[in-house]
Amino acid sequence: MISTLEKKITFRYLKPKKKEGFLNIISIFSFIGISLGVAVLIIVMSVMNGFRTELANKILGFNAHIIVEPYNISLDSSKFSNKDLKILSRDLILTNSGEGVLINKKAAKGLVLRGYSPENFLKLEFIKRGNFIGNPNKLIDNNISIGRNLSLDYDLKIGDKISIMSTSGIETIVGTLPKQENYLITSIFDSGLAEFDRNIAFLNIENLENLFDLDHSLRGLELFAASCKSNRSRNWKKINYSNRESYF
Repeated sequence: MISTLEKKITFRYLKPKKKEGFLNIISIFSFIGISLGVAVLIIVMSVMNGFRTELANKILGFNAHIIVEPYNISLDSSKFSNKDLKILSRDLILTNSGEGVLINKKAAKGLVLRGYSPENFLKLEFIKRGNFIGNPNKLIDNNISIGRNLSLDYDLKIGDKISIMSTSGIETIVGTLPKQENYLITSIFDSGLAEFDRNIAFLNIENLENLFDLDHSLRGLELFAASCKSNRSRNWKKINYSNRESYF
C-alpha cells in the first residue's frame, strides 16, 4: 500500500505550481513512460520465468533427476531398500542405453535407444501424464516406442516395422557385420520437446542389451527425486551424512 507521505511526494511533483504549467506535461509523460517501462519489465520477467518453469518440467519429466552408472562392478540392489534413499527418490528405475541407426525405406537416422523393463517404463513421468498413443504396456520382445516428431518426419505409425542397426558386430564368413534387428512400433510418445521426440526411442531392456552386447549386470539407475511438497521431504534433514558408506 502507498503511504500518505508517498502520495504527498508524488502529487507534489506531478502537480505543478501556477507558473509552471508546461512542467506538468513533462511530469505526466515521464510518469507514464516510467510506468510503461516497469510494466513491460514485469511482464517480460513473468513470461521468461513461466517459460523456464515449463522447460524445466518437460526436461525433468523426460529425464531422471539423478543417474547413477556403474564403473567396474554392478550396483548393489540390496541397498535400494535403504530408507534414506527412499526419502530421496520416489522411483528407482534400472536402465541401459545405446546408440543405433534407424533404417526404413525412406532414410536412415541415428537414435539414442533407452532400455527399460515394461514395469519401469510405466513409471516415467511423460507416460504417467498419458502423452502417447498406443499401448505403453507392450514394451516387450521386439517392440519399440518412438517419438511423435520422429513418426512425422519419416511417416511412421503404430503397426509399422523398422530396422535398428547396432554399433556392435557379429562375425560372418565375409567379416564382421553390424547387428541389425527388426522392431514393431507399438506406441508413439510426445515429451513436449521436439529434440527428444526426434532422437530418442525406447526398447525392452533385455532386447536392447542383446542388440548392443551390453552386460545386464552393469545397468544404470535412474532416480526421480521426491516432491518437495511431500511430507517425506520433512525428514530430509534427518539423513546422517557422517556415514560415508555409499548407497551403491
